Amino acid sequence: MQTSSLKKFFKLYSKEMRELRPEILVVLIATLVLNLFFYFKAQELPAMVIVPSMMMLGLAGFLPFISSFKLLGREWNSNTIYLLLSLPVKGGNILGSKLLALLTQYLIGTVVVTTGGVILTFLLFPEPGLAETLRQVQASGIDTRLQTIISSGGLFYLMSLVGMAYIIAISFFSQLLGKLVTRFSGLITAIVFIATFWLMNKLMTPIWQQLGNYNQLHMSQFNFSIAAFNQLVGMNTLIMLAGTAIVFVAAVLVYNHKIEL
Repeated sequence: MQTSSLKKFFKLYSKEMRELRPEILVVLIATLVLNLFFYFKAQELPAMVIVPSMMMLGLAGFLPFISSFKLLGREWNSNTIYLLLSLPVKGGNILGSKLLALLTQYLIGTVVVTTGGVILTFLLFPEPGLAETLRQVQASGIDTRLQTIISSGGLFYLMSLVGMAYIIAISFFSQLLGKLVTRFSGLITAIVFIATFWLMNKLMTPIWQQLGNYNQLHMSQFNFSIAAFNQLVGMNTLIMLAGTAIVFVAAVLVYNHKIEL
């Protein structure tokens, strides 16, 4: 039974990924075109090399949020919601497959944009002595701190991934509540989204404040601790993960209600 449930989940996930293919291609093609454009133009203005990466990272982070309305709204626009409600698949699997597909879209987009930015940087600023520089860094013992900084970047990216899941979960919840009414559905969705976002942040703010006060004891303006920063990012990630779980469960409960819309 468990294997069958997993197969159903990944079939739903594959279907959602096919729906997101155009948005993913938009990020891939736009990244390639912008990087090629700035490759020829940035030789005159080297400071502009950061521009395409920042522009595309914004697009890669914004598209999954927009796509969350597409994936869920499509069911009502095409009247396939009734078919889904009649299938032996729980709402958690349906919404979970959509959430995972949107996070995959975010992951692919940000990885492609970051990789393209790194390649563009190396093409514009080749460093013949890079291997020798790395050996000097390793010999001086700075590589340990560099690895710590890289791990901080990984934790920060993980927090951004959880933050995206948090926004998508609120999007699902607000859309589902908005679909419970026949009139002013869009307005209700917008109001519920803002209200849920505000309420969840209000509930989590005291925890963030206590966490911030605790970390002030470990790092200051003149004595910065990367370990304390990593701890702060890790705890923030866990708090947002808990908030995501709460909102997602609420969305699943509404979805499983199977109210005729």
